[in-house]
Amino acid sequence: MLQDIGPALKNSDKEGLDDIVRRDDEIDILETEILKYLGKIRAGKLTEEESIEFQGLMIATDNLESLADIIETDIVALVRKVADVQSRSGDETRRLLKELHTSVVKSVELAVQAVRDNDQRAAESVLVMKDALRDLSDQLLERKAMRLTADDPDYLNLVRLEMSFIDQMRRIYTLAKRISKVVLPPALAQRN
Repeated sequence: MLQDIGPALKNSDKEGLDDIVRRDDEIDILETEILKYLGKIRAGKLTEEESIEFQGLMIATDNLESLADIIETDIVALVRKVADVQSRSGDETRRLLKELHTSVVKSVELAVQAVRDNDQRAAESVLVMKDALRDLSDQLLERKAMRLTADDPDYLNLVRLEMSFIDQMRRIYTLAKRISKVVLPPALAQRN
């Protein structure tokens, strides 16, 4: 879903956005089925280690659903609004926004890999991305602040939408971190 936002934005693809919304509905159904399955597991007797793993799966499921909801509700709405704005970002801003989006997509892919494969290296890779993503988003926000002009209301609207996009990317990355932490030993997960 998240990886399809870039092409939908670039091409003003309303059908692509509608498809993303439909996929969120499928994720909602999948989440319900996963929770039913986890409920059946919980009904059995679990060891302490299994109970901790079970809690991690519940956390991962909840955060994945939250992530999908951000994409379906917030990001899709932003992309639709951007299509109505006449002003366009400069090449450098577009490059930075694309880099931020690509990095966040990678963090989500690694988080899913971490949970799916119980892959601690993938989980650690997500956590290592923190400083680079923060620097990138700060660079974008600084760039927007320096180039802000109050003369053009359409451009101000574009800036507001871009800042919202940056914020949503940060939220998604935070969820990817939470998802990743469920496969890490508690001492390592708490450090980040």
